Amino acid sequence: MPGPESFVVLEGVTAGYGATPVVQDVSLSVAAGEVVGLVGPNGSGKTSLIRAASRALRPSAGRVMIGGRDPYALSAREAARMVAVVPQDLHPAFSFTALEMVLLGRSPYLSPWGGGGAADWARARDAMAATEVQHLADRPIDELSGGERRRVILSQALAQDAPALLLDEPTTHLDLRHVLDLLGVVRALAERQDKAVLAVLHDLNLASSACDRLVVLHRGRVVAEGEPQDVVTADLLGSVWGVEAEVRPSEATGRPAVLLGPPRGVPAPLGRGAHIIGGAGRGAPLMRRLAERGYDVSAGVLHGTDTDAFVAERLNLVRVTVPPFSSIDQESAAECRALIAAADLLLVCDAPFGPGNVANLDLALEAARGGTRTILLEQIPIDERDFTGGAAAERWRALRDLAAVVRTYEDVMAEVG
Repeated sequence: MPGPESFVVLEGVTAGYGATPVVQDVSLSVAAGEVVGLVGPNGSGKTSLIRAASRALRPSAGRVMIGGRDPYALSAREAARMVAVVPQDLHPAFSFTALEMVLLGRSPYLSPWGGGGAADWARARDAMAATEVQHLADRPIDELSGGERRRVILSQALAQDAPALLLDEPTTHLDLRHVLDLLGVVRALAERQDKAVLAVLHDLNLASSACDRLVVLHRGRVVAEGEPQDVVTADLLGSVWGVEAEVRPSEATGRPAVLLGPPRGVPAPLGRGAHIIGGAGRGAPLMRRLAERGYDVSAGVLHGTDTDAFVAERLNLVRVTVPPFSSIDQESAAECRALIAAADLLLVCDAPFGPGNVANLDLALEAARGGTRTILLEQIPIDERDFTGGAAAERWRALRDLAAVVRTYEDVMAEVG
């Protein structure tokens, strides 16, 4: 149960879309001055929980309290003064400049006809300086890179001056230096301004080093919580993420560090090949399970810093990769097409799709139409992970008509037979 110092409190929260609950009976709390990391596999309910805590997804059971108040009983303006949110991505309907976007963070404090005074402008510029985007002030938001846009949206949340800060994958699209800078800003907000921070993070090493506590979600429920050294264990990585890993203290931070390793006792190859199209860690459990079953596994096209690329490297799989944040070029597509043609089975995972990797769906469609046996893993609806304006969703739905569609990794292996 939350203590008296808890600022963000969720008690027995069940929430979802329609009749299907995505998170069930979840309880957690974040104290003022604390950074809590929300971790777990894709599809475990992390984003839905952030939405429930931010007044965007009303729970069907349980309750949410922010600073001792029910945000669903407040007006939008009052709630915005209590909690600021950095969503996974944001596509404004209008081409605001970066400074105008940040100034929107001051909206909860302005009258309906107010344009903001000198203090609001100063607060916006301070927030932009904290995230190093002041030089982008006059640039249209839709002309910025993904990483630049990410930092502008964080600036907007800082300008909002809310005592609670909810971050949904805040490090997405950021290079290594800006990842570290952003996490430094978040820690400073908690330590110097007593903000309660709840952050969805995919990188367990970053979460371990930056957070005071971790809450692990799996299949919509909390399966572990506590300080990083108590939560990040090899057993947990195996049971929740389906990967074999070594966990040891980091020499730099003293916190747990995760080193992924190859599977134990890989049997001799069966003479059958399986190609995996994944990304964002969605393909990693299948790489390991199929390799353990004796399949000759290949993967791609993957971006170089992707979790799936890292796991494929550790498993010494044949793979096709392109540099981080780049699009799939014709040479890489041709190399991947050859791997798919040599395989007996194509598995397509429910990864996020953007301009950089939507060509993978074209490769999958081409193979499925050509008669390649194709299995589609679909735990997360395509509309929640389509960052192409609909192009990925159109291809995914066409692929559904040609493939065997399954809902879990266990179902994938059962379908493989």
